[in-house]
Amino acid sequence: MTEMELQKALAEVREGNREAFVGIYRDLSKPVYTMILRIVRHRELAEDVTQDLFVKLFVAPPDASVKNPRAWIFRMARNLAIDAMRTQHIAQSDEVLESQVACDEIGQTNTRLDVEKAMSHLPQTEREIVALHIHGGMSFAEIARIEALSPAATWRAYRRALKRLRMELGGNV
Repeated sequence: MTEMELQKALAEVREGNREAFVGIYRDLSKPVYTMILRIVRHRELAEDVTQDLFVKLFVAPPDASVKNPRAWIFRMARNLAIDAMRTQHIAQSDEVLESQVACDEIGQTNTRLDVEKAMSHLPQTEREIVALHIHGGMSFAEIARIEALSPAATWRAYRRALKRLRMELGGNV
């Protein structure tokens, strides 16, 4: 869904169109959930925060003055995730990450565990930038607005995160 399509869908949601909301949910729920999971690192909490976000979005969608609604939604998701972490005091450990990984094939599961573990070693801002860019499909300019950084600083943080991930994974990325 492009920015224009998202703005149109949000306008329809403001008018009570549930189908428009379903379209927004289908398009954004997976990347939003993934980004939230990268922050809270607890599957059930990520599901709850994602649900809260979309309920709030349905009840009070952003008005037409919001020029980049996708960035607005991801910023809201980030803030809700951080708030949830503060109130829940979730213990973030490697065991929690390992228990969250779905058992696809053994090789994929091990790779996924390795990536999740490597991601957990990144500073939170770098984790968020990687998640927003890869899973959220957001540009560095959009992420910069969410993270309150310049686009250049966002790009540098992304490159730094990838370098750390490559080192952590033994150059296999």
